[in-house]
Amino acid sequence: MPVASSEDYARLAAKTDQLGGLYIYRNGIQVLPYGDTDFDWLGIELRRSKSAYYYYFSHRKMFGAITIDSGRNAKLQEKAGREGFQQNKAYRQFRSILENFFIQLASDFFREEGVHSDSFDLGKSKLAREDKARKERDNHVSVRRKSFTKDLEDFFIAVREGNPDNEALDLTRQIEAELGPLHAEHNGDRTAQKILDIERRGRAAIVELEDRYRITRPRIGLSKSLLRDWEAYQAAFKHLKATVFRPTRDMIEEMIGEVVERDELLLDRRARIQDSLDHLVKTTQQATGRSGRQVQGAASELVRKAKETASQSLKEVDNEFCAVVSEFQRTNVSDMAQEQFVEKRVELENRIRKVGEDQIASLNFVLEQLQAISFKTEHSVGEQLMAVEQRNIRLEEEAEMDTQLAQIGMAIEIINHEFSGTVRAIRIALRRLKAWADTNEALSTLYDDIRASFDHLDGYLTLFTPLQRRLYRKEVDIKGTEISRFLAELFRARLERHKIVLTATQDFRRTRVRGFPSDFYPVFVNLLDNAIFWVSHRKPNDGKGQITLDACGATLSVADNGPGIDLRDKDAVFEFGFSRKPGGRGMGLHIARETLRRAGYDLLLEDAKDGAKFSLRPKPETTEES
Repeated sequence: MPVASSEDYARLAAKTDQLGGLYIYRNGIQVLPYGDTDFDWLGIELRRSKSAYYYYFSHRKMFGAITIDSGRNAKLQEKAGREGFQQNKAYRQFRSILENFFIQLASDFFREEGVHSDSFDLGKSKLAREDKARKERDNHVSVRRKSFTKDLEDFFIAVREGNPDNEALDLTRQIEAELGPLHAEHNGDRTAQKILDIERRGRAAIVELEDRYRITRPRIGLSKSLLRDWEAYQAAFKHLKATVFRPTRDMIEEMIGEVVERDELLLDRRARIQDSLDHLVKTTQQATGRSGRQVQGAASELVRKAKETASQSLKEVDNEFCAVVSEFQRTNVSDMAQEQFVEKRVELENRIRKVGEDQIASLNFVLEQLQAISFKTEHSVGEQLMAVEQRNIRLEEEAEMDTQLAQIGMAIEIINHEFSGTVRAIRIALRRLKAWADTNEALSTLYDDIRASFDHLDGYLTLFTPLQRRLYRKEVDIKGTEISRFLAELFRARLERHKIVLTATQDFRRTRVRGFPSDFYPVFVNLLDNAIFWVSHRKPNDGKGQITLDACGATLSVADNGPGIDLRDKDAVFEFGFSRKPGGRGMGLHIARETLRRAGYDLLLEDAKDGAKFSLRPKPETTEES
């Protein structure tokens, strides 16, 4: 029986959701409502709810049709409204025959004791075995992935709170405190030995501190976000080694050297190195010994189980052979008819053949596992499986992202279609209003605000249609004062509600940018929206919330005093779909950066002591051209 792939199953499942059911056709014309997924006229789903194993069939997951004609099924009378058959004796018999047919079919083919179950069990058992193997792997991977995720979370929390620095500082203070009393001692040899002991404990403490923050990646596939966290961890741990662990080790060495020189102790440098090497060799041998014993134990257990399996297989064959021979000797074949004799011989031969095939399959399975353990290849089976899992996860994430993009594209297309007429009317009205605004200074400010808001909306609506983006717009000089006033008015209620102060520096107010308003205004709106959210979630004792608009030459910036951006997220904030905001879609910063890049600018995340700072910086070629 051929086994369907997951793609085949998904395609069939989708079809049954739409078309599944048992239909009736009379004279080639469908009789309704038979076959509709919500009309289980044979009670198939009802019986399945009692025991899926016993009755097997599902009304929603089956294809079928019953063809009848008016001549041979004249007593099946349709209702006046052509809504099925009348509930007469013929219909009840008709339905009873079909119900018993499916019950008997399930009994014969799909139950273990069924007379034809062998033809179905082969494929079913293979699917069950594959499903079990997949679930075992998923459970194994899930546990290790959760543990790995927690280790990374704990690491970044510890780094954010400065724990490695504080622990290293405590260690140096402890070493310094232990070295202090040695100045009063006058026994040179005894003091030298104590210094060696302190130095040994200090080195061991540094190694233990470094190991505490060292994380080993499990040999499993990682999601995009988890892989990004792992890469951020590697960079952060490397930074810790360079700025915390190594300087602490050097500081301890320096303190010990100062004590030795101050007290003029005869502490042989060769002895210090020898002591360090001896300690390192001892600890390394201990760790290697533990790993070696684990490997030897696992190998011994593997050999024991392999031998046990082989022995059990031979025993099964011998037992079945003895049983067949015993039954043959008890059977009187002389009085059997020729047909019975042939049938008996085939039965006995099949029993021996079957046990042989079963045990060979079992032994081949063990052999495959043993052959998979190879020391000749560069990559182990675990690494190969990890690579396959990694690829599958990436493909699944890309497929999900493609689906989201397709949905977004359809939504934008609908919005663009529905609003195109309205937007055109507003655009014409704005042109008419401009004539009045040019002659009325008070109306001019109102016109500028409406125009900026409309460009903002128009920019969002046409963001995914680049060929049409500049159809009705032209580049203008965008003043910093106009941007700051627009943002203050737009976010006034939220700023007041969260008690956040929005400040625009003099440099920002004096700056001018040449470009399309709908390229720049949405970017500032997105940055302010994010900043307000995160500043409003700062700790109560962090003071008043601040958001600052600043400029340095042609570079504009938005900075806040919120909780800032985590170390592991600095390379991810511009990725499509990434967001730490509850309910966030992770689209704003990605779209903002892409929009600015088409306008000759770039959106960058700058290093900041407190909070977050984003800069709108002209690209080098843009600066040179200007």
